[in-house]
Amino acid sequence: MAIKKPYFSLYEIALLSLCAALIVVLNTTFSLPLKIPGHTGIYWVVPVIIGVGIVKKPGAGTYIGFVSGILATLFGLNTLHIFNLIIYLALGTMIDLVGLLFFYRLDHPAAGFVAGAAGNLAKMVVNFALQTFLGIPAVFIVIGIGAASISHFIFGGIGGIIAALVLSRLLKSGVITRDEA
Repeated sequence: MAIKKPYFSLYEIALLSLCAALIVVLNTTFSLPLKIPGHTGIYWVVPVIIGVGIVKKPGAGTYIGFVSGILATLFGLNTLHIFNLIIYLALGTMIDLVGLLFFYRLDHPAAGFVAGAAGNLAKMVVNFALQTFLGIPAVFIVIGIGAASISHFIFGGIGGIIAALVLSRLLKSGVITRDEA
């Protein structure tokens, strides 16, 4: 009987898990007093884009989102608790889809911008949907969604560019390699 090869190697699982943990660490350590919605996307999206850009397999971002959502829920990062899992999962899945769209060339700043902006916007949409589901009047959400979507787009895009530049430098210097098989 043939032994089935796992989808992610041990190296990839370790890397993706470290990226997921880094999201939680960044959320607990950095506190930018900007008071602008979505400003945390400037550093939220970086570990996800780097992890997806290195592993280059469908499901890498979803795995990062799932693990970081579980960690955020366990550490109680915000008031949504168990719903953190859905928010982080949306972020990771969207970056996964954008990575697939760009053939996992997330080391290019334009691809990084699109991935970061899309991931941060997905996080925002799920967050607003959860707030509506939990009983916050839709009028307040509709009023806040306009400016919030622009700031989520901008900050997520900037974070994506940062991730693309870091990933590009890591690949060019030979610090990390991608399994091209």
